[in-house]
Amino acid sequence: MSARETAELLLQVGRLVQAEGYDGELSPAQWMALRFFARANPFSRTPSAFAEFQATTRGTATQAIKALEAGGYLVRQPFKTDGRSVSLRLTSKGKKALARDPFEVLVRAVDSLDAAERTAMRRALHQVLSTLATSGAHRRIGVCQDCTHFGREMCGNQPSTGPSAAECLFLGVPIQPEDVGLLCVHFQPMNEHREDGRTP
Repeated sequence: MSARETAELLLQVGRLVQAEGYDGELSPAQWMALRFFARANPFSRTPSAFAEFQATTRGTATQAIKALEAGGYLVRQPFKTDGRSVSLRLTSKGKKALARDPFEVLVRAVDSLDAAERTAMRRALHQVLSTLATSGAHRRIGVCQDCTHFGREMCGNQPSTGPSAAECLFLGVPIQPEDVGLLCVHFQPMNEHREDGRTP
C-alpha cells in the first residue's frame, strides 16, 4: 500500500468519526473541547492550549468553549497563581455527556485489534504526528511520561511524596500521580531537540 493510500485511509477514519459527532446537541468541535478539557493537565486547561491542540485560531476555539459554557458543560475558574488567567473544567453535565461520546466508536474499533497491532499503530501515528509537527507551525501536545521535561525525582525545595515523585523540569513544579497521563501544552517529545538547544 502506498503512502498516499494510507494517508487517505487516515482521512477517511477522521471523516467518519467527525460525522458521528453530529448528535443534534454538540458539534464535533464541542466534543473535541470536552475531550480535551477532560484529559488536559492543570497547566493546560486554557482556551489558548485548546487552540494549540486543535491547530486552530483562538477565536474558533473560543466559540466552542463559549457554547459549552452556555450549555452548562464547562465552567471557568481563575488560576490560583495568576488571577488574570482562567482554567476550564468539566461540570457534572459535561462528564455525563462524555459517557455517551461518539468518539467511543473509534475507541472500540481500535480495541478490536490485538495488542501488537495497537502498539505498532500507536508508534506509527506518534511518528506521523512528530513529522507533521516539525514541518508546520503547530506544536504537538502529549502526556508527561512521553515528554523530555518529565523528571522522575523531585529536586530543590519542592516537597517529595516518595522516591517515585515526579516534576515538570520545564515549569519546575511537582506532577501529581493522577496528572502524569494527562495532556500538556508544554509537551516536547523525548526524541526531539531544537537545534539551538532551547525548548519551543
